[in-house]
Amino acid sequence: MNLEQYLGKKLKVTFVDGQVLTGFCNTFTGRMDTEDELYDEITIKTDKYPYVSFNESEIESIEIIE
Repeated sequence: MNLEQYLGKKLKVTFVDGQVLTGFCNTFTGRMDTEDELYDEITIKTDKYPYVSFNESEIESIEIIE
């Protein structure tokens, strides 16, 4: 999954556990800069939370909405 393509875009993210978040992707971190070096990560800003970070293994699907 190429998470870098979502940087700067408004997203609807569906997670493997069924939760859904909508927000603006403001950070991309490549796998070599993450703690476990296994997965790329992104951070989105939602209406409720300023920073929600997650890695690609947690994502079921991503939809660009703007």
